[in-house]
Amino acid sequence: MHTIMFARTFLPLALICLHFAAGCDLKETASRRENLPRAKGAPGEILVVMDSLMWRGPVGAEIRKTFHDLVPGLPREEPMFNLNYVDPINFKSILRTARNLLFVTVLDDTGRGNRRLKATFTDESIAMIEDDPDLFMFGKREQYAQGQNVLHLFGATSGELMKNIDTNRATLQQYFEEIERRRTYDALYASRQERGIERQLESAFGCRMSIPYGYAISMEHPGFIWIRNFSRDIDKNLIISYVPYTHTEQFGLDSLIAIRERIMKPYVLYKDDDTESYVITETYHMDVERGEINLNGNYAVQLRGMWKLNKYTMGGPFVSYAIADPNTNRLYYIEGFFYGPGVSQREHMRELDTILKTFNLPSRDPG
Repeated sequence: MHTIMFARTFLPLALICLHFAAGCDLKETASRRENLPRAKGAPGEILVVMDSLMWRGPVGAEIRKTFHDLVPGLPREEPMFNLNYVDPINFKSILRTARNLLFVTVLDDTGRGNRRLKATFTDESIAMIEDDPDLFMFGKREQYAQGQNVLHLFGATSGELMKNIDTNRATLQQYFEEIERRRTYDALYASRQERGIERQLESAFGCRMSIPYGYAISMEHPGFIWIRNFSRDIDKNLIISYVPYTHTEQFGLDSLIAIRERIMKPYVLYKDDDTESYVITETYHMDVERGEINLNGNYAVQLRGMWKLNKYTMGGPFVSYAIADPNTNRLYYIEGFFYGPGVSQREHMRELDTILKTFNLPSRDPG
């Protein structure tokens, strides 16, 4: 399990013993785990537990601004997470088994919900929070259920908490995003994998990628392979390809879009016999977002955007990565794109992104 480290804001809090209302002592976690129920809930769902007036006020607005931020590159607006709210007074029974829990506490607020949440902190913890305004979050696993992740946000005042949320918004999003990605990974690879495709990638393309059960090779040419999971309602696609790597400028946005379109144009067609209807990148109505990441020890550039056909009103989201292999002078371009009109696309794109992130070069250990 990958662990996100929050530098100064996270590590000191790992040392604080917060005794929560359910009698959750850190020392007891291992022995209690087998008796806990399984966590429940839909992917991308977070249950927020905080005072009702605060939920309707500025602090609640900051929470919604953070976790209702839109997923980039989707044809319709979809939030990063779905938030469900419950007052601390009503946080009982089955609600405790939610797969993602977010507790929000302001120490100086006298609302009934805040008083209930504050009572779960030790005096030592309260003193530390009041003395250091940079302490504002504490993450924990399996507080009430197996497979559950919990995040506590807190501050001595609402102003301090709101400031910390605003400053650390991306970190808070990434906390739950990484958790959901790991759950997606576990679900994808719980059953058998497509080992034949994986062997083909390694032998013919010089790379590794874990391919879940249900995907099949749709097309293969030298330096290009199209892997697909197709049904009546949804169409999930993976492209693994490479071109000669000649200079670092190939990682620029315009260069990668041009590489993408050169790769797609001959093969990804509306109809096999219609070479004039091919996939292009939507750049007029929507920007393509570019970011740099470390992908299993390899420098990679990520693109997120929309694809469409040049002649027909058909399109959808894509996510891609470009990775250079200096040993073979190849620039790998790998992509996941989705087609499913009328279907919520966030979780399908998370699945494709999770698969892409298993990409590695043979000289590296798998991620």
